[in-house]
Amino acid sequence: MPDSTSTPWTLGVLLSGAGRTLENLLDVIARAELDARVKIVISSVPDVRGLDVAAAAGIPHFVIRRGDHGSLESYSAAMYEKLDAHRVDLIVMAGYLRKMPILPGWEGRILNIHPCLLPDAGPYAAGKGLFGERVHAAVLANGDSVTGATVHLVTDDYDAGPPLARVEVPVLPGDTPVTLGTRVFQAEKALYPATIRDYMNDHPELRRDE
Repeated sequence: MPDSTSTPWTLGVLLSGAGRTLENLLDVIARAELDARVKIVISSVPDVRGLDVAAAAGIPHFVIRRGDHGSLESYSAAMYEKLDAHRVDLIVMAGYLRKMPILPGWEGRILNIHPCLLPDAGPYAAGKGLFGERVHAAVLANGDSVTGATVHLVTDDYDAGPPLARVEVPVLPGDTPVTLGTRVFQAEKALYPATIRDYMNDHPELRRDE
């Protein structure tokens, strides 16, 4: 349980879709199981449910589209400008589907969760264009008997950062990408907040002064 006298860590959440992971983080925070607050939500896609989740929670939320910027560097700079303005301690990717180069000062401050076991499944179920049901379809096509989810640090390459924690989920006979994905997400709901909490506890030096 968090220390009630501490100042919560500030999180910036990046997403591109329905906001299920954002919802889960907000629920965990509301139950006082994660000493943090989401200060800003940025979506790479307009009109997605994740923005509605942020709005309902009263969280400042923005859309920054890659197509509105002439280069990846310009796009990333716009993202970091918003995150800096909200004094974010830690960036949490929550179904965010764009590449984001790591600028100086942000090393070790960005976490992501990927719905398979990294690095084991990396050659066929991770990397550019592999997300959501596409990952689960790749796992099934490979004939894996076990899959899961991995929380990792974000680096300049897709899904290639050092793993921080994993959870295994069995692949059952008759599984489809939808049924497998449903079970993997249920495992993610416990894994991601727990890993964020452990990471914050292990890296107090990442805190910004309010």
